[in-house]
Amino acid sequence: MAIPDGTLYGTRELGAGQLATNDDLTNKIFTEQAGGDIDYGQAVVIKDGLVVRANKSHIYGVAIRRRHINGDHLYPDANSMATDHFYQGEWLSILRDGNISVPLSADVNARENAAVDENGNFKVAGAGDKVVGVFLTEGNKGKTAIVSITPQNDTDVVTGSGRTSAYPNGNDVDTTEQDTAPATTTPSTGDNNAGATNTDSNKQGGNK
Repeated sequence: MAIPDGTLYGTRELGAGQLATNDDLTNKIFTEQAGGDIDYGQAVVIKDGLVVRANKSHIYGVAIRRRHINGDHLYPDANSMATDHFYQGEWLSILRDGNISVPLSADVNARENAAVDENGNFKVAGAGDKVVGVFLTEGNKGKTAIVSITPQNDTDVVTGSGRTSAYPNGNDVDTTEQDTAPATTTPSTGDNNAGATNTDSNKQGGNK
């Protein structure tokens, strides 16, 4: 039997970086490498091929929270879960299209346009802010709300050049040029059957 009190085991509020839906047809998720520390649910842009926190800009996407399949980042400290985040050089999942819970730096209401602050956290879009999505739920400063985002391709989504060699330990594609010229052969000259004689029968291995 279902428990009638829906908040008995927690609040209605989703943790930052938690997908609001599990629809694979709706959610567009990409795997990227972190160019700096990134908190769950923060907006990111690409800088020199790596994702970093967005800064009052259009966004490449939102960092999806870690799935704890091991305890590599968890310690006996009671706050370890609360302070966990993605570290520089880690690979993480980025939501580019879909609905996700995000950290708030100001109170928001449902159906208000969303923007990001200088730390990649979300707030209501004001005059001069770049709209990155729309809030689907309300939320208070320091808590979370669900925002709907779609792919953005503005000039401040991606900066710099392609991926650098900041993390060369097997993470970058080896672009060393290789000799791909096909091997050449010298064609033979003359009759390959020169000197061959026909035999009288198949029994003798002939060709008659």
